[in-house]
Amino acid sequence: MKDKEQTAIRIEIIREFHAMDRSEHPGEVLRRLIADPLKPRTNKGRLRVNPILVVLALAALLAIGTFLVFSFAQL
Repeated sequence: MKDKEQTAIRIEIIREFHAMDRSEHPGEVLRRLIADPLKPRTNKGRLRVNPILVVLALAALLAIGTFLVFSFAQL
């Protein structure tokens, strides 16, 4: 009987812990990291991505594409 009571108490503590702050979930943290710091939301409430991240992603894709072209092309 004592084990069931302790288990019930632990389950309740875990539920309270997870219900405390929903913003600390990995998805929410990721959304905060990629959001535009000046205007994070549009008028419709959609997420705006940070322009610096967009430029960095495009530069990385260009570098990877260039590497693949020169690696696999017959010169």
